[in-house]
Amino acid sequence: MTLIPAGTGPDRLRLSIIDYLNALPLNLAFKNGLFADRTELVFDFPSVCADRLAMGEVDGGLISSIEYQRIPDLQVAEGLGIASFREVKSVVILARQPLETVKTLALDRFSRSSEALTRILFQKMFHRQPQFFSMAPNLDEMLETCDAALIIGDPALRIDKRALQVYDLAGLWYELTQLPFVFAFWALRAEKAQAKWVHMLREARRYGQAHFAERLTEWSQRWHVAEDELHRYLTQNIHYELGEAERISLDRYYQMAYSCGLIPKPRPIIWAKS
Repeated sequence: MTLIPAGTGPDRLRLSIIDYLNALPLNLAFKNGLFADRTELVFDFPSVCADRLAMGEVDGGLISSIEYQRIPDLQVAEGLGIASFREVKSVVILARQPLETVKTLALDRFSRSSEALTRILFQKMFHRQPQFFSMAPNLDEMLETCDAALIIGDPALRIDKRALQVYDLAGLWYELTQLPFVFAFWALRAEKAQAKWVHMLREARRYGQAHFAERLTEWSQRWHVAEDELHRYLTQNIHYELGEAERISLDRYYQMAYSCGLIPKPRPIIWAKS
């Protein structure tokens, strides 16, 4: 966990933020201190971001999309999230055999949307369910234990996949639905779902999309992935605007999650406007 001290004054927003590369265009403004007088920031894994929001430790968070159906009294910042058409590259199942024959699968314990999506895809596409195990994201250990492994985030970009079969979850979702998949979005507790905060999050995205390339050398050196590959990842594999197709996709995702017994009967998303 990385804690950035609170801004001054009572009127500030406590935010829990994913510190993966895919969130850079959404969190860079906060990292660079643009809203330091109005925000208190905690950087964490997606699952921990959601837990902090559920426990009331923060006012908002960049959370896995499935968590909206598990945490009461949330609103989603309109149009702001992390989504992908067809191939995301950073959310993949790696296996030494076809998915249709997989009997055991290790799940990366840090993302709940991807875990739910994996379970949905096995039921809806392959009409079967392997045995699932929640594990730390260590590919060697996961594949020693199971036939396949779900890996998310930055580690998925740098893993040597040459000896493995790679299944991109956004690609499988598109094959099933012909829709993009929404992995995460900004969610606010209802009492903080005010236009000024949504506007701030929108301004942060605008800044991040204009300046993220300035940080790619740092990320390239950290993960040993070429800068041009990272740039393509953030501009072609991922998009940050949630429109009508993404709304339809979220509704479809929640209905499928419900039919698979993963969430209670889904409630409609309440969109917080700026």
